[in-house]
Amino acid sequence: MGFFDRLANAWKIFVFSFQILGQDKSLFILPFVMILGSGIIFSFMFLGYFFVTEAPILWMILTLFVISLWGTFIAAAQSWMVHEVLQGKDTTVGSGVSRALHNAKDIFYYTVVMSIITLVSSYFRSKGRLGEALGGTMSYLAGIIGKLVIPAMIVTERSFGEAVAQLKQSVRAFPEIATYEIGIRPLTHLALFLVFIISFFVVSPFGLIAVGITLFILLIVVILLALYVNTTYYTVLYLTIIEKKRVSGLDVYRPH
Repeated sequence: MGFFDRLANAWKIFVFSFQILGQDKSLFILPFVMILGSGIIFSFMFLGYFFVTEAPILWMILTLFVISLWGTFIAAAQSWMVHEVLQGKDTTVGSGVSRALHNAKDIFYYTVVMSIITLVSSYFRSKGRLGEALGGTMSYLAGIIGKLVIPAMIVTERSFGEAVAQLKQSVRAFPEIATYEIGIRPLTHLALFLVFIISFFVVSPFGLIAVGITLFILLIVVILLALYVNTTYYTVLYLTIIEKKRVSGLDVYRPH
């Protein structure tokens, strides 16, 4: 029964991620802040690009790093907010931001390492089909690992180095990770695609402007949900499967 229990774990955690959003709507604020802040940062950095004549490539790399740092900071803040909700507390954005600031040094180290991995994977992708496959795999795995490292740094007192060292224990969460990444996420994307198609046909009689506005709103909502679920799912998974903590309202099978 263990194998099917592990598959069920992934679905339970995924559904539970939406249930705790119902408990505290403030969890949905930070994904919106992340999108808004990323847009503002990119706009300023893009304008600065026209004034940088000596090293435009380095400026582009710096832009991507700053946006990545911002995204990591917000993900860290939200991970802490999720942790507080799971403890039965009334969390706030201020609480999440305060915790992220407390771990600012570790967040910076994390972003540096992930940026280096991104640059290396991009280099491989430019080296033919084999390199593209290798770079894509490297980037994909780094993304999954990163989503486990963030809660390890934020909801515990571990440093970035200690969180990375703990990754060997993440093997025990492989079934839940694989089920989510290979099964649940693609099915969710398919369901959202169908929502887009249905919405298009429903709104199309009202003209192109109505279609454009509707699809744009749906796109924003989809992005917000994706940002929220990714952080929340891996935070809950880390606490329940890796740290083996019990969470009220969530009954999962814990591997030995």
